[in-house]
Amino acid sequence: MPRLRPTGLGNLGRSNAGGAQPLRSMKRSLGILTVLAALVATVAVLRLGTGPSGVVPVVPPQQPPPPPNAPADSTVPSPAAHPLNPIPSDQSAQVESPPPPPASVSLNKADRLAQLRDTFRAMAKGDPVAALRSAKRITDDTERETALLELVTQWRKGELANSRERAQAIASYGLEAGLGFELTKDPQLALAWADELTEGPGRAALLQQTAVAMVEGDPTSAFALSDRLDPSERRGFFDAVFAGWAGKDTDSALQFAEQLPDAERDPALQAIRSVAPVGIGTQIGVQNGYAIIQGLLPGAPAEQSGQLGPGDRILAIAQGDNAFVDARGMPLKDLVDRIRGAPGTLVQLQVLSSEAGPDATPRTVSIVRGQIKFKQ
Repeated sequence: MPRLRPTGLGNLGRSNAGGAQPLRSMKRSLGILTVLAALVATVAVLRLGTGPSGVVPVVPPQQPPPPPNAPADSTVPSPAAHPLNPIPSDQSAQVESPPPPPASVSLNKADRLAQLRDTFRAMAKGDPVAALRSAKRITDDTERETALLELVTQWRKGELANSRERAQAIASYGLEAGLGFELTKDPQLALAWADELTEGPGRAALLQQTAVAMVEGDPTSAFALSDRLDPSERRGFFDAVFAGWAGKDTDSALQFAEQLPDAERDPALQAIRSVAPVGIGTQIGVQNGYAIIQGLLPGAPAEQSGQLGPGDRILAIAQGDNAFVDARGMPLKDLVDRIRGAPGTLVQLQVLSSEAGPDATPRTVSIVRGQIKFKQ
């Protein structure tokens, strides 16, 4: 064996030269153990950060958890909120849809309708257009009707038409237009309702009724609502407004119509006289084949003449000095058309009073026709 060179350890090195080999082996073993420990630690860290497949998952940003017991609401949609499609900041502050119910609320149908009433009662105090658009988004018919009826109730402060009239309007023109008739006394709300919720015949009818409500106070603005309609709907609009006006204030409607150009005046007068006709002012029914006078309109020619009274039976009718035509068994509409006529013309009736027997001689009554007028 070669002789070891001293390494600076002095006598210790020389005296322990024979034990150098075991010391070197011990150092090598400690180095191997250190490397193995590092490998074990690394494997443990990697296993903690992997899923079952050994792939490190990508954790998405945390989203606030939904309220417990709160299912998705498909009837009142709200803007989509998604990490890839965030709500713009100017929209996130808007309140146009009912908020989701609190977690403690049982979401049966009755509770849902109660929540809608509460929500739209609050929305009625804000922007009407925003409230209407929110209600329009509701897809469930019952829930949409509940929301709209709550808005109408709040805006009219409970002063609504009777339920039968409302049901008839809804049956004729649909839910939105039918409920909109409740707002005709408030033109701004009625027009917003018409613009946001209605179309077709229902929209035309709602604008007509709104104009009728406006026409006494502002006829020019009332008739200007026709600009919102299709040209094919305007003739019906004018007729409805003039007829409605005539039933409330015939004189004012006639005066306005007389100022119109010839092409517009005649249709307007015809519409007025469909409600306030030229005649003698009698209310007529039929009993046992006889036309019976049931009442006289105050201030009309029949009442002013003093020749007719309730219960009188009309046996025959003549135009001016022409021959009498038997009125017994005549259809009521035909008889009414014969009594009506042009202003200032003469109509004659043969009548029996209510107490006269069937063999009594009828008396002849001559009355000059006049314009029937109403004033509410």
